[in-house]
Formats: sequence, C-alpha cells, structure tokens
Amino acid sequence: MNKHHTLSALALLLAISHSHAQTCNANIARTAPDSRYELVNNGTEVKDTQTNLIWQRCSLGQTWNGSSCTGTAATYNWTNALQTAANMGSGWHLPNIKELSSLVERACYNASINETYFPNTISGYYWSSSPVPYNSNYAWFVNFSNGSDNHHGYKGNNDYVRLVR
Repeated sequence: MNKHHTLSALALLLAISHSHAQTCNANIARTAPDSRYELVNNGTEVKDTQTNLIWQRCSLGQTWNGSSCTGTAATYNWTNALQTAANMGSGWHLPNIKELSSLVERACYNASINETYFPNTISGYYWSSSPVPYNSNYAWFVNFSNGSDNHHGYKGNNDYVRLVR
C-alpha cells in the first residue's frame, strides 16, 4: 500500500472512531454521575461539585447552542493550546493531568465522559498542561475514547482542548 492510501485509510479510521455512540457498562459504578455536576453561566459552563472546578461545557472550537455543543472541535499543538488558554482570560487555563483526568467516566467509552454535561465530546486525545519532566518534547494527555492518560503526547501533535478554571 502506498503512502497516500495508508494516510487515506488512517483518516477514514479516525473519522469512524469519532462517530461511535457512547457505550457504558451498567455493572460498573459511575465515576462521573450527573449528580456530581451543575450548570453555570447559562449552561455554557459546568461546575464539578466534587473538585469545585468549572469547566467549559464544549471543546474549544465548539459552541453551546442551548441544547448541545455544535461545530467542529479545534485541535492545537501543545504550545498553541497553552497560549490559546492564556489568551482566554477570566482564569481559564489548560488543565493539568490531575484536573483533566477527573472528568473521565470509567464506566464508559467512546466517549469516556459524562455526555449529559459534556455533549459531543470527541473520542480523542485532549491536552493537559502537564509536561513530561524527563523529556521536554512530550506532555500528558487524556484519551477520551477509553479514558486512559498517557505521557507520550508529542507536543507537536494537534490534539483537542477543554479549558477549566
């Protein structure tokens, strides 16, 4: 298979992986139940009553239309993600890995997040602000497809962003 076909096949697989509906295991207790969250700022933000963090309801690039997150979630390399967060003002920042991991719903995949409060979350990689201490080229991310976190996020990769304050 030539390089063009390989890239085309990879793009198709990524598109398919982002279109699957969330699946949850009823035998696993929810780690991010609806009771943990409350809406603030006309529903555009979500307060986590367990951590007291306030999250943007939608991924960067999406907008809240009153019933869902619409539009296309944007991707950023790590440096641009940090800068974009800093430019937002009002205390918004790129979450550290502990903050970002607190959103993971362990009972679900595709996406591993509470979809009532964070609808249309991409089942993909989301940047944290946490760099890898032993390799300046990498940072931590959370894969909201399966809820895993990983420190092999090459800072030049383009991943999704959800801001917190």
